[in-house]
Amino acid sequence: MTSMAPPAYKELIERLPRTFVPALNDQFRQWDALFPAEQRLLKAQLDWLDHLPPEQFKQLFAPLQDVESRMDLPRWKPGAAGLSIQDTGIIARSSYYPQWRAEVEKVFGRVDEAIAGSLTRQPMLIVCILPAGLPPAIEPLWPQLAGQGMWVQLAAPFGKMEHDFVSSLARRKLPAGIEAEEGTWVIECRSQLSPLVEPAGAVALSWNALEELRREFLSRLNNIRRDLQSADQITEELRRLDLRRYLGPAINQRPRVREFLRAVLLSGNGSLVFNNSFVQWGTSEALRRAQPQAMIAGFGIRQKLKPFSSVVLFEDQHAGNPVPDQDDPAGSLIDGAMLAQYVYLSAQGLSAYQGRCLTMMAIEDSDRLLLLGAQRPLPSGPVQAEQLKDYALTWLSHE
Repeated sequence: MTSMAPPAYKELIERLPRTFVPALNDQFRQWDALFPAEQRLLKAQLDWLDHLPPEQFKQLFAPLQDVESRMDLPRWKPGAAGLSIQDTGIIARSSYYPQWRAEVEKVFGRVDEAIAGSLTRQPMLIVCILPAGLPPAIEPLWPQLAGQGMWVQLAAPFGKMEHDFVSSLARRKLPAGIEAEEGTWVIECRSQLSPLVEPAGAVALSWNALEELRREFLSRLNNIRRDLQSADQITEELRRLDLRRYLGPAINQRPRVREFLRAVLLSGNGSLVFNNSFVQWGTSEALRRAQPQAMIAGFGIRQKLKPFSSVVLFEDQHAGNPVPDQDDPAGSLIDGAMLAQYVYLSAQGLSAYQGRCLTMMAIEDSDRLLLLGAQRPLPSGPVQAEQLKDYALTWLSHE
């Protein structure tokens, strides 16, 4: 794992708004756990601010600092790193919170606009795959997205092409300057693609393979008492928990990926209790943080919710209710299609993917594929497996 040295901006930090400092200190503390894209972005942001003329610096932050001066902010210790649940609650409950959030967005919008041209961008590919066995959709899938792209006729169901297609993505030669953790990622419900891509150096996270770790997190979270101090305490315990005993060598040899997984499981959004939520949230976070050139999201068949189980309290349905598990194909179609669309929309909101991302929305037992962001047409007629693979690889190799 290569890494830039963490930047040293002591004087700059002292001039920044108070609410920026704990989060920034936390990023410096976890510098080696940040992905290369995160390190490059943070360094570019701070370099630009550090060289901003004093008067322009003051104009940029004055509205935000004015809002902060009227807020009852947490009493952070010098050098505090990160925000606790209590700290976040204090900020969010402030009557000035909407104004504060708006000013923060303005600042980051201005900074990101200024540095956009300094960051090297590569062509990106996202593939969202719904599982076989879903019931026929009453209405066409992704009607809003279809208006932005095109449906492609395949020569066979996508599932017949899937393994060779994904394997080829993982084995491709990466562009110069791209680390393995920026190459190909697979986040899936089942463990059918992970064994194909891990030997080629791709990152693979499987909901099924993480069962022991997920249950450990659920067990500890269920010990939270009804107060914020307890929530902070349990969260801190999970931040310090040694994950290596729960994970295989492919993840354990990658500390960044291991800590990424911890963050995904701690951030909620249903990642601990719903397989498709894990795929959607994990994929969206990987796009935001690691910015892999090729991202494959493999959705699955979810289980029916059991009566008298509480997903709100992170209850493990398998341990809390002896009723046998039952597949929910109809519910899986609804949430799989919706969450796959969320993945696409997440990418569209990231500058790294805007105007340079090809997206494929596929269903394993369907011979139609929705193509978004294409800048050249696929071959006419039903597309063969080799043609689809070559199309994706050519896209990724084009600079």
